[in-house]
Amino acid sequence: MAQLVVAPELSAVCTARHWVSDVVARCCATSGPQVDEDLVELLTSEVVANAVRHGQGPVTVEVACAEEHVRIAVTDASPTAPVVRHVGPEATGGRGMALTDLLATRWGVETAHPPARGKTVWFQLSGST
Repeated sequence: MAQLVVAPELSAVCTARHWVSDVVARCCATSGPQVDEDLVELLTSEVVANAVRHGQGPVTVEVACAEEHVRIAVTDASPTAPVVRHVGPEATGGRGMALTDLLATRWGVETAHPPARGKTVWFQLSGST
């Protein structure tokens, strides 16, 4: 498993997206499934942006590659779980978790066990091996 810690700043979204893309490309080249790189980048951007905007720092991003899927997990110190919202076409935001719900093979939220604080939002992408 590879891990990156970023500051809770919007610039971290780009940093995390590129890092995750590189890690997934390396692990999929050796033993993991072939997943859509654009989808990896999109969903990583959405989940990290949610952690930066609505969570509390620092933000930790983890990538784990298995034979059948890739799992990306984003942890922040806020215990508030994300909400899947369905916004109208005029909205300029609020689609991140709806996209994750629609496009990820699986996703979920894990709340930290006390005395730790925060939550981890994760998603999996499956592909052809």
